[in-house]
Amino acid sequence: MSSTYTERWVVPALWWPGALGLAGLVAAELHGGAPGTRAVLPYAVLLPLTVLLLAAGSRGQIHVANGVLHVPGARIPVSALDHGVVLDREALRQQTGPMADTRAFVVSRPWLHSAVRLTVSDPQDPTPYWVVGTRHPEQLLSALRESAAG
Repeated sequence: MSSTYTERWVVPALWWPGALGLAGLVAAELHGGAPGTRAVLPYAVLLPLTVLLLAAGSRGQIHVANGVLHVPGARIPVSALDHGVVLDREALRQQTGPMADTRAFVVSRPWLHSAVRLTVSDPQDPTPYWVVGTRHPEQLLSALRESAAG
């Protein structure tokens, strides 16, 4: 399987200490100086749960291979896409908020501040466009063009 583009969505390193610190503060509040099980249980539940959530957030991947765009939860043939545009932070906010079409397919993560908007050209598909969050929108669009040409 020849790959033209792969990008993993990894939770930024700075989020880990912040999330674990917040989980520790919440656990300390729940502990509240109580003895016994109540002293340990909040930490034993909240800290591992936070690690699991951060690890789960890092599981996403964008992959363009053999004429197909794969994103978490879906895939589409590149031939079914008409054209794409780069979305910066403000354009991404608009396309996923006030200007969003409810039929659009949107896949991103909170720490991704850029994306591509891909128009779906298949008349049988009710989805007008895809919004795909990425750290490297130009590279993704280039890989999609390369995949469509080859």
